[in-house]
Amino acid sequence: MPLPYAEAAIPHFWRLEFDHAPRLIVSELHAGRYVETTTALAGATTRIHAPFTVDIDPAGLSRQ
Repeated sequence: MPLPYAEAAIPHFWRLEFDHAPRLIVSELHAGRYVETTTALAGATTRIHAPFTVDIDPAGLSRQ
């Protein structure tokens, strides 16, 4: 899925996964490919700085 975003040169890609517990994987575009920069795990508040600053605990996120 991220390939079309990388081809469009979208600089940030966030992926939320729910296996076992919610986690947020944050990636940034480098040389045409996404590189994971941060993984926010449920139960811990993580500060993400780009593309904007946000503190997040994926435990507060749920499937709709």
